[in-house]
Amino acid sequence: MAKPSVKLVRDWQVVFSSAEVEVGFGSAVFQNDYWYVFDKKAKKKKYFYGEMAHSNARRIASDLDFRAWGL
Repeated sequence: MAKPSVKLVRDWQVVFSSAEVEVGFGSAVFQNDYWYVFDKKAKKKKYFYGEMAHSNARRIASDLDFRAWGL
């Protein structure tokens, strides 16, 4: 199965937000298959998909704000 488009995600849920970073997830095909990290200072959003999406989002977010490691 090909990776579904991020545009299929209708509702995003924010699970962590601070002055530096925002982290959220949404479902395109499978439950919570997309995660994103928004770097507020750089104004860049990075999307992650698949089994490692949560781990990758947590790792990137904790580089920006260590409190995000508890996701």
